[in-house]
Amino acid sequence: MTLTRLYKENRLFFIGCIVLIIIASLILLFYSKADGFYLFNPYHSGFFDFIFIYLTNLGDGFFVVAVGLLLYFFKKKFLSLMVLSSYVVSGIIAQVLKYFILEARPAVFLKDSSYKYFIDGVTLHNFHAFPSGHTTSAFALAAVLSFSLKDKKYSMIFLAAATLVGYSRIYLAQHFMDDVLAGAIIGLLSAIICWIFLEKLFNRLLYKRKTN
Repeated sequence: MTLTRLYKENRLFFIGCIVLIIIASLILLFYSKADGFYLFNPYHSGFFDFIFIYLTNLGDGFFVVAVGLLLYFFKKKFLSLMVLSSYVVSGIIAQVLKYFILEARPAVFLKDSSYKYFIDGVTLHNFHAFPSGHTTSAFALAAVLSFSLKDKKYSMIFLAAATLVGYSRIYLAQHFMDDVLAGAIIGLLSAIICWIFLEKLFNRLLYKRKTN
C-alpha cells in the first residue's frame, strides 16, 4: 500500500478531513484563542450537555482498546492490529507533546472571564491541553475504520463521529480549537503511517507463510 493508493481508495474521507482542517485553520487564523472558543460555545442546554458528556467517551482510550479487542474476538485480526497500533502510536505522540507543552486549558485560561458554561459534574483539568488526546484517538480510530470499508461513502459516518468528539472537547471546556486540530492531524497521520507500514508487513508475513 502506498500513500497515493490509500488516498485514491479513500478520496471522500481524505477530502472531508482536508475541508475540516482548512476550516479549523481559518478559525485559528482569524480568531484569538478565547474568541475561537466562544465561537463554538454560544449556547448550552441540558440536552446537549448530556449528549456531549457521553459522546466524548468515543475518544477515550478504553473505548478504542475495547473496539480493537472486539475486532480481534470476531476474527478481524488485521483490523484489530491497525486500531490498536494507531492508538498506541498516536497516543505516545500526544502524551509526549502534552508533557513538554504545558498549555493552559479553558478552566485556567478563562478563569477571569465571564464564561458561564462550565458544566456541573465535568472534571476540568488545568494544563497539558495540547494536543487533545480524545480527538487524537477518535480520528485515528475513524481513519482506520474508514480505510477498512468496502463502501467508502459510509466513511463519512466515522469522520462525523470523530469531528463531534473534537467539538465535544471544546463544548465541555476541556480544550481550545488548536488542541483539537492538532489532535485530529496527529490521529490521521498515525493511522496513515500504521496502515501503510503494517499492511506491507502483514502481506509479507502472509506471503512467507504461504510459500513455506
